[in-house]
Amino acid sequence: MNSVPPDSPRLRAETRRLGVSLTAARPLAGGSERRFFRLPGPEPVVLLHHPTPPGGKVSENDSYILIGRHLRRQGIPVPEIYAYCPEEGWLLLEDVGDLSLEMAMTRAGADWRALYAEALQVLVRQQLKGREGFDPAWCFDTPRVTREFLLVRECRYFLEAFLKGYVGLKVSEEELAPEFERLVAAALPAGEPEVFLHRDYQSRNLFLKGGRLRVLDFQGGRLGPAGYDPAALLLDPYVELGPAREAELLDRYLAELRTHLAVDEDAFRETYWHLALCRTLQVLGAFGFLTLVRKKPQFAGAIPGALRGLMRRLREGEGRFPVLTEVAAAAAARVREQG
Repeated sequence: MNSVPPDSPRLRAETRRLGVSLTAARPLAGGSERRFFRLPGPEPVVLLHHPTPPGGKVSENDSYILIGRHLRRQGIPVPEIYAYCPEEGWLLLEDVGDLSLEMAMTRAGADWRALYAEALQVLVRQQLKGREGFDPAWCFDTPRVTREFLLVRECRYFLEAFLKGYVGLKVSEEELAPEFERLVAAALPAGEPEVFLHRDYQSRNLFLKGGRLRVLDFQGGRLGPAGYDPAALLLDPYVELGPAREAELLDRYLAELRTHLAVDEDAFRETYWHLALCRTLQVLGAFGFLTLVRKKPQFAGAIPGALRGLMRRLREGEGRFPVLTEVAAAAAARVREQG
């Protein structure tokens, strides 16, 4: 990552207006191709720089602005956006500090119930308020989660980027295609109601500022099924909650959701289980891609935890996906051998 922030007359003018120093910028870590810098001052500001963001007429940067402003208007605790220059590919954002939910969970005496209770309350509010007035045209990628989306961006991604790419298994799509088709059909049954979907609602995208939760990385938001984001949070490989905590927190999420709308709990749990499996496949695909292709070895350390989550989920399925179970076990064995 280039440690030198961009420089332009417009950026210098905006940083002067905000009372922060561009020359003293400090790079911040990130998992994407975007670059982040902390600009010191009486009230520090974060500079996000992505001069060639993906997307067509609407870029990833545009989505950050459009979705971020929408969520903030709806009362969701996302960072304030101070300035945006689409021509130069930079944004100036509120600095929410360095304490992620992942880091907070490592602190001695961390109250995990309180931390996750707030995360789930914010999530339900984000899902329901976020869908009010949401315009799919704001999305740089795709406007909603469909069965084809889950099949290509979750299942096949796992096959290509993780099984074949990272692990090096010789496995064909034909072997897994029937189970992938059944999985996505059960994860997204006909008539599934849509909510605002963050798609990466996990501990590294949730920060604590002034003791209150803040939500980051929402630019990939779209419309989708309610069970996906709680699955992302409760099966987070960065914070392995385990089966008992996951069950307790899923109960808490459903109780919160029921205060706002009627929920068929049995149907929800069934789709949640399948969405959780899809999400875990996506995570492993992403970790394989980031490690092998993007040369970001820090993500390799999270792969064993994600694999443990996948194997547990498949065991819970009691033989529903035998081919996927066999392939996942072979992948886990090879990852253990590789150390």
